[in-house]
Amino acid sequence: MHLLKTEKGVLSGERKGKKIIVSLTTYPKRFHVVHLSIETLLNQTLKPDKIILWLSKEEVHHNEIPRHIQKLTNRGLEIKLVPGNLKSYKKLLYSLQEYPNDLIVTVDDDVLYPDFLIEGLYRKYLENQECVTAYRCSFMKTNDEGKLSPYLSWKPARECFKPSYRLFPTGVGGILYPPKSLYQEVFNESLFTKLAPTADDVWFKAMALLNNTKTVQVYENCIEYPLIDGSQEEALWKINNGENQNDRQLKEVFDFFDLYRYIEKDEI
Repeated sequence: MHLLKTEKGVLSGERKGKKIIVSLTTYPKRFHVVHLSIETLLNQTLKPDKIILWLSKEEVHHNEIPRHIQKLTNRGLEIKLVPGNLKSYKKLLYSLQEYPNDLIVTVDDDVLYPDFLIEGLYRKYLENQECVTAYRCSFMKTNDEGKLSPYLSWKPARECFKPSYRLFPTGVGGILYPPKSLYQEVFNESLFTKLAPTADDVWFKAMALLNNTKTVQVYENCIEYPLIDGSQEEALWKINNGENQNDRQLKEVFDFFDLYRYIEKDEI
Protein backbone atom coordinates (compact mmCIF):
# COMPACT_ATOMS: atom_id res chain seq x y z
CA MET A 1 0.00 0.00 0.00
CA HIS A 2 1.44 3.35 -1.04
CA LEU A 3 0.96 6.13 1.49
CA LEU A 4 2.17 9.71 1.65
CA LYS A 5 1.65 10.55 -1.99
CA THR A 6 1.31 14.07 -3.31
CA GLU A 7 -1.06 13.93 -6.31
CA LYS A 8 -4.72 14.87 -6.07
CA GLY A 9 -6.88 12.14 -4.62
CA VAL A 10 -10.21 13.50 -5.88
CA LEU A 11 -11.61 13.89 -9.35
CA SER A 12 -10.70 16.98 -11.31
CA GLY A 13 -13.52 18.36 -13.44
CA GLU A 14 -17.14 17.26 -13.59
CA ARG A 15 -18.34 13.68 -13.39
CA LYS A 16 -21.16 12.65 -15.69
CA GLY A 17 -24.03 11.55 -13.52
CA LYS A 18 -24.14 11.36 -9.74
CA LYS A 19 -21.13 12.53 -7.75
CA ILE A 20 -19.35 10.21 -5.34
CA ILE A 21 -18.95 11.81 -1.91
CA VAL A 22 -16.75 10.04 0.63
CA SER A 23 -17.76 11.06 4.13
CA LEU A 24 -16.20 10.36 7.52
CA THR A 25 -15.78 11.82 10.97
CA THR A 26 -13.32 11.62 13.81
CA TYR A 27 -12.49 13.20 17.17
CA PRO A 28 -9.30 14.50 18.79
CA LYS A 29 -8.21 11.18 20.32
CA ARG A 30 -8.00 9.76 16.80
CA PHE A 31 -6.07 12.69 15.30
CA HIS A 32 -2.86 10.66 15.49
CA VAL A 33 -4.21 7.94 13.17
CA VAL A 34 -7.05 9.33 11.03
CA HIS A 35 -4.65 10.78 8.46
CA LEU A 36 -3.48 7.25 7.63
CA SER A 37 -7.03 6.19 6.84
CA ILE A 38 -7.58 9.31 4.74
CA GLU A 39 -4.37 8.64 2.82
CA THR A 40 -5.82 5.32 1.65
CA LEU A 41 -8.98 7.12 0.50
CA LEU A 42 -6.85 9.55 -1.50
CA ASN A 43 -5.21 6.61 -3.29
CA GLN A 44 -8.23 5.02 -5.00
CA THR A 45 -8.43 3.48 -8.47
CA LEU A 46 -11.75 5.31 -8.87
CA LYS A 47 -11.36 8.81 -7.49
CA PRO A 48 -14.33 10.32 -5.64
CA ASP A 49 -15.55 13.84 -6.28
CA LYS A 50 -15.10 14.81 -2.64
CA ILE A 51 -13.65 13.45 0.57
CA ILE A 52 -15.12 15.27 3.55
CA LEU A 53 -13.97 15.03 7.17
CA TRP A 54 -16.68 16.29 9.54
CA LEU A 55 -15.55 17.61 12.91
CA SER A 56 -17.49 18.98 15.87
CA LYS A 57 -16.89 22.57 16.97
CA GLU A 58 -17.52 21.36 20.51
CA GLU A 59 -14.42 19.17 20.28
CA VAL A 60 -11.96 21.19 18.22
CA HIS A 61 -11.34 24.65 16.78
CA HIS A 62 -9.94 25.00 13.29
CA ASN A 63 -6.54 26.18 14.53
CA GLU A 64 -6.31 23.04 16.70
CA ILE A 65 -6.47 20.61 13.79
CA PRO A 66 -3.01 19.02 13.48
CA ARG A 67 -0.85 20.03 10.55
CA HIS A 68 -0.53 16.44 9.28
CA ILE A 69 -4.30 16.40 8.76
CA GLN A 70 -4.56 19.92 7.33
CA LYS A 71 -1.84 19.11 4.78
CA LEU A 72 -4.16 16.55 3.20
CA THR A 73 -6.35 19.40 1.95
CA ASN A 74 -3.64 19.93 -0.68
CA ARG A 75 -4.64 16.56 -2.12
CA GLY A 76 -8.38 17.18 -2.02
CA LEU A 77 -9.54 16.54 1.54
CA GLU A 78 -12.22 18.94 2.77
CA ILE A 79 -12.48 19.61 6.51
CA LYS A 80 -15.82 20.92 7.73
CA LEU A 81 -16.59 21.96 11.30
CA VAL A 82 -20.21 21.78 12.43
CA PRO A 83 -22.00 23.01 15.56
CA GLY A 84 -23.12 20.56 18.21
CA ASN A 85 -21.83 17.01 18.35
CA LEU A 86 -23.73 14.19 16.67
CA LYS A 87 -20.73 11.92 17.28
CA SER A 88 -20.59 9.00 14.83
CA TYR A 89 -23.75 10.20 13.08
CA LYS A 90 -21.71 13.06 11.60
CA LYS A 91 -20.16 10.75 9.06
CA LEU A 92 -23.42 10.49 7.08
CA LEU A 93 -26.07 13.02 8.09
CA TYR A 94 -24.34 16.22 7.00
CA SER A 95 -23.34 14.80 3.63
CA LEU A 96 -26.91 13.57 3.11
CA GLN A 97 -28.14 17.10 3.73
CA GLU A 98 -25.61 18.78 1.42
CA TYR A 99 -25.61 16.17 -1.37
CA PRO A 100 -29.10 14.58 -1.42
CA ASN A 101 -28.87 13.61 -5.09
CA ASP A 102 -25.42 12.04 -5.03
CA LEU A 103 -23.80 8.81 -3.84
CA ILE A 104 -22.55 8.95 -0.26
CA VAL A 105 -19.81 6.52 0.76
CA THR A 106 -19.23 6.35 4.51
CA VAL A 107 -16.04 4.99 6.02
CA ASP A 108 -14.50 4.73 9.48
CA ASP A 109 -11.54 6.72 10.77
CA ASP A 110 -9.42 3.81 12.02
CA VAL A 111 -9.11 1.53 8.98
CA LEU A 112 -6.58 1.14 6.17
CA TYR A 113 -8.72 0.75 3.05
CA PRO A 114 -7.65 -0.98 -0.17
CA ASP A 115 -7.33 1.08 -3.33
CA PHE A 116 -10.31 -0.74 -4.90
CA LEU A 117 -12.76 0.29 -2.15
CA ILE A 118 -14.71 2.94 -4.06
CA GLU A 119 -14.52 1.21 -7.43
CA GLY A 120 -15.94 -2.01 -5.97
CA LEU A 121 -18.80 -0.21 -4.25
CA TYR A 122 -19.58 1.77 -7.39
CA ARG A 123 -19.58 -1.23 -9.72
CA LYS A 124 -21.93 -3.11 -7.40
CA TYR A 125 -24.15 -0.04 -7.12
CA LEU A 126 -24.51 0.09 -10.91
CA GLU A 127 -25.93 -3.44 -10.76
CA ASN A 128 -28.28 -2.66 -7.84
CA GLN A 129 -29.06 1.04 -7.94
CA GLU A 130 -31.90 0.87 -5.42
CA CYS A 131 -29.79 -0.85 -2.73
CA VAL A 132 -27.44 0.17 0.03
CA THR A 133 -24.10 -1.44 -0.90
CA ALA A 134 -21.46 -2.66 1.54
CA TYR A 135 -18.37 -4.85 1.75
CA ARG A 136 -19.09 -6.17 5.22
CA CYS A 137 -22.54 -7.34 6.33
CA SER A 138 -23.97 -9.53 9.04
CA PHE A 139 -27.00 -11.74 8.58
CA MET A 140 -29.75 -10.63 10.95
CA LYS A 141 -30.88 -13.73 12.82
CA THR A 142 -34.30 -14.01 14.45
CA ASN A 143 -35.63 -16.35 17.12
CA ASP A 144 -38.75 -18.52 17.12
CA GLU A 145 -40.86 -15.51 18.09
CA GLY A 146 -39.66 -13.51 15.11
CA LYS A 147 -37.60 -11.13 17.27
CA LEU A 148 -33.91 -10.41 16.75
CA SER A 149 -31.39 -12.85 18.18
CA PRO A 150 -28.48 -11.31 20.16
CA TYR A 151 -26.22 -9.22 17.96
CA LEU A 152 -23.12 -11.22 18.82
CA SER A 153 -24.82 -14.38 17.52
CA TRP A 154 -25.17 -12.91 14.03
CA LYS A 155 -22.78 -14.38 11.52
CA PRO A 156 -20.88 -12.63 8.70
CA ALA A 157 -22.92 -12.85 5.51
CA ARG A 158 -21.57 -15.66 3.35
CA GLU A 159 -22.62 -16.87 -0.08
CA CYS A 160 -24.88 -13.85 -0.47
CA PHE A 161 -25.90 -13.64 -4.09
CA LYS A 162 -28.78 -11.17 -3.95
CA PRO A 163 -30.05 -8.07 -2.12
CA SER A 164 -31.84 -8.67 1.16
CA TYR A 165 -33.56 -6.84 4.01
CA ARG A 166 -31.72 -9.15 6.41
CA LEU A 167 -28.25 -7.94 5.50
CA PHE A 168 -26.96 -5.53 8.13
CA PRO A 169 -24.10 -3.37 6.78
CA THR A 170 -21.33 -2.39 9.16
CA GLY A 171 -19.55 0.88 8.65
CA VAL A 172 -16.02 -0.40 9.10
CA GLY A 173 -16.13 -2.00 5.65
CA GLY A 174 -17.39 1.06 3.78
CA ILE A 175 -21.03 1.63 2.81
CA LEU A 176 -22.55 3.31 -0.27
CA TYR A 177 -25.93 5.03 0.12
CA PRO A 178 -27.75 5.93 -3.12
CA PRO A 179 -29.93 9.05 -3.25
CA LYS A 180 -33.26 8.70 -1.45
CA SER A 181 -32.39 5.25 -0.10
CA LEU A 182 -33.14 6.26 3.50
CA TYR A 183 -36.45 7.24 5.09
CA GLN A 184 -37.01 10.94 5.73
CA GLU A 185 -36.95 10.38 9.51
CA VAL A 186 -33.19 9.81 9.27
CA PHE A 187 -32.56 13.42 10.38
CA ASN A 188 -34.73 13.17 13.54
CA GLU A 189 -32.01 13.98 16.04
CA SER A 190 -34.23 13.91 19.12
CA LEU A 191 -35.39 10.41 18.21
CA PHE A 192 -32.09 8.79 17.23
CA THR A 193 -30.28 10.22 20.25
CA LYS A 194 -32.99 8.65 22.39
CA LEU A 195 -33.29 5.26 20.68
CA ALA A 196 -29.76 4.64 19.37
CA PRO A 197 -27.32 7.22 20.78
CA THR A 198 -24.19 5.16 20.09
CA ALA A 199 -25.40 2.92 17.24
CA ASP A 200 -25.61 4.92 14.04
CA ASP A 201 -25.40 1.70 11.99
CA VAL A 202 -28.61 0.51 13.66
CA TRP A 203 -30.40 3.78 12.94
CA PHE A 204 -29.30 3.93 9.31
CA LYS A 205 -30.34 0.31 8.77
CA ALA A 206 -33.74 1.12 10.22
CA MET A 207 -34.12 4.09 7.90
CA ALA A 208 -33.28 1.85 4.93
CA LEU A 209 -35.91 -0.69 5.97
CA LEU A 210 -38.57 1.99 6.44
CA ASN A 211 -37.82 3.13 2.89
CA ASN A 212 -38.09 -0.43 1.54
CA THR A 213 -34.39 -0.35 0.66
CA LYS A 214 -32.53 -3.64 0.64
CA THR A 215 -28.81 -4.11 1.20
CA VAL A 216 -26.43 -5.89 -1.14
CA GLN A 217 -22.90 -7.09 -0.41
CA VAL A 218 -20.18 -6.32 -2.95
CA TYR A 219 -18.88 -9.87 -2.93
CA GLU A 220 -20.52 -13.12 -1.88
CA ASN A 221 -18.49 -13.06 1.33
CA CYS A 222 -17.44 -10.33 3.73
CA ILE A 223 -14.12 -8.59 3.40
CA GLU A 224 -12.17 -7.49 6.48
CA TYR A 225 -9.71 -4.58 6.41
CA PRO A 226 -6.84 -3.95 8.84
CA LEU A 227 -7.41 -1.60 11.75
CA ILE A 228 -4.76 1.01 12.42
CA ASP A 229 -2.52 0.16 15.38
CA GLY A 230 -3.23 2.31 18.41
CA SER A 231 -6.73 3.34 17.30
CA GLN A 232 -8.87 1.06 19.46
CA GLU A 233 -8.39 2.32 23.01
CA GLU A 234 -11.87 3.87 23.13
CA ALA A 235 -13.49 2.19 20.15
CA LEU A 236 -17.27 2.48 20.08
CA TRP A 237 -17.73 -1.19 19.23
CA LYS A 238 -16.21 -2.12 22.58
CA ILE A 239 -18.97 -0.20 24.34
CA ASN A 240 -21.77 -1.43 22.10
CA ASN A 241 -20.68 -5.08 22.14
CA GLY A 242 -19.07 -5.36 25.55
CA GLU A 243 -21.97 -3.73 27.36
CA ASN A 244 -24.65 -5.24 25.08
CA GLN A 245 -25.64 -1.76 23.97
CA ASN A 246 -26.21 -2.99 20.42
CA ASP A 247 -28.93 -5.39 21.58
CA ARG A 248 -30.65 -2.72 23.65
CA GLN A 249 -30.56 -0.15 20.85
CA LEU A 250 -31.61 -2.68 18.20
CA LYS A 251 -34.63 -3.58 20.30
CA GLU A 252 -35.52 0.06 20.94
CA VAL A 253 -35.39 0.95 17.26
CA PHE A 254 -37.04 -2.21 15.92
CA ASP A 255 -39.84 -2.07 18.47
CA PHE A 256 -40.48 1.62 17.90
CA PHE A 257 -40.83 1.28 14.12
CA ASP A 258 -42.06 -2.36 14.08
CA LEU A 259 -39.28 -3.31 11.69
CA TYR A 260 -39.64 -7.07 12.17
CA ARG A 261 -42.21 -7.09 9.37
CA TYR A 262 -39.46 -6.38 6.84
CA ILE A 263 -37.09 -9.16 7.79
CA GLU A 264 -39.90 -11.70 8.32
CA LYS A 265 -40.67 -11.69 4.61
CA ASP A 266 -37.09 -11.90 3.43
CA GLU A 267 -34.65 -14.79 3.38
CA ILE A 268 -31.27 -15.11 1.69
